[in-house]
Amino acid sequence: MESGAVTTGAVTEVSTQVMRLTPLAVTDFTDQELVDSVADMVTARAVIDGFITRAAGEIDRRELSRKFGASSTAAWLSNSGHLDRGHANRTVAVAHALTSLPLLAAALQVGDITAEHAHSAVTAITAIDDACPELDPSARTAAEQILLDVALAGPPSKVAARGQELLLALSTPEVDGCAAEDMTRNQLTVTRNRSGRHIVRGDFDIETAEKLHSALSGLSAPLPAEDGTPDDRSPARRRADGFADLLDAYLGSGAGPAEGGVKPHLTLTASVRELADGGHCQGCTCAPATAEQVAAGAKMDRAGRVALAWLGPFSTVSARLLACDCDITAITLDDSDVPVNLGRTERVVPAKPRRAVVARDEGCAMPGCGRPAAWCVAHHIEHWIDGGATDLANLVLLCGHHHRVIHHGEWVVYIGDDGHPWFIPPATVDPFRQPIPAHNRAGPGRAAA
Repeated sequence: MESGAVTTGAVTEVSTQVMRLTPLAVTDFTDQELVDSVADMVTARAVIDGFITRAAGEIDRRELSRKFGASSTAAWLSNSGHLDRGHANRTVAVAHALTSLPLLAAALQVGDITAEHAHSAVTAITAIDDACPELDPSARTAAEQILLDVALAGPPSKVAARGQELLLALSTPEVDGCAAEDMTRNQLTVTRNRSGRHIVRGDFDIETAEKLHSALSGLSAPLPAEDGTPDDRSPARRRADGFADLLDAYLGSGAGPAEGGVKPHLTLTASVRELADGGHCQGCTCAPATAEQVAAGAKMDRAGRVALAWLGPFSTVSARLLACDCDITAITLDDSDVPVNLGRTERVVPAKPRRAVVARDEGCAMPGCGRPAAWCVAHHIEHWIDGGATDLANLVLLCGHHHRVIHHGEWVVYIGDDGHPWFIPPATVDPFRQPIPAHNRAGPGRAAA
């Protein structure tokens, strides 16, 4: 076994060599040098990560964190080692697990696999240990070898997938599958923060997660602009928009169970005056309210406010958007907010007019979109609340994303002399603001109507 002096000297030499890399300019490398250097550094990083993992495990076993005044080794790593706390926790956990996984430990020590590979393999073996406490040691070693072989040939995600397959193969019928497929563990929480936004956290089994991915896949695909400009929304933003479209489709279908005698729906309470006037643009590009306006707003009658049944105050800008294609129940309130008359619910866009709009527009009419009609709403070009008619000459089919763009942006849509929708882009898109035909009519030779 190496002496402490030799070991310390080796580590110091490695650190010195690594620091010599900092002034190097990668632009001075030849193509081959650049490729070779990256390959070498990936291996070197794996060796270093392996050493950090083993050292962290030894520090934890010696309980040295107490001498440092830290509550745990992971806490010391995150404070002194510049690591995220979660990363530090994983490092210590992997270090302890590798003591019973000699094949993986040896591969990590020489840099054949990375710390990410080791973590994926350890997670898989731990799940197998939990599900199969009576598993024969030889079978556990065989599983370790299989995961190592996958790690040597592929990325950590492949190790995780193979580990899931091994878990399913080794689990006994009494275990009833595995944690990844246990629907009884599913959780979904929706919490409201101080700004009124909502944080959604979920923990789902594989089957439920697969359904979610399948449902969101098409709805969250990038939507390039008409001129080919890539969609600038982040993947997280696209998934959020797709989730909103998914909810629109579900609520609009009426397929959900009745609650309180009615199908799932959104209940919006507002005075007709507030919707007609447009109210105060909360959350749009208008100038922020002054202190005087805020003080005056605090004294406004409640009849002038807009509210959702579940979540309370709602901007009138969004309320007008929501009123485009929905069931409207007219409620007249007196000065004390007491209902004096309850009107009947009327379908703003009945089935026949909607079918006509679908036949004409075929899908989202916004140039460059074309999302399926089932994912779209029938938008009133002249708002219904402003007296706009519910007929073909005042309706255009828009997906949820572009419905919001029309309401909040500078795009203008109108029905041309040819009876089809035309869109006028903002000056930031086209300084001349030339009309553009609907998506299903785009192509060479299309002149503005």
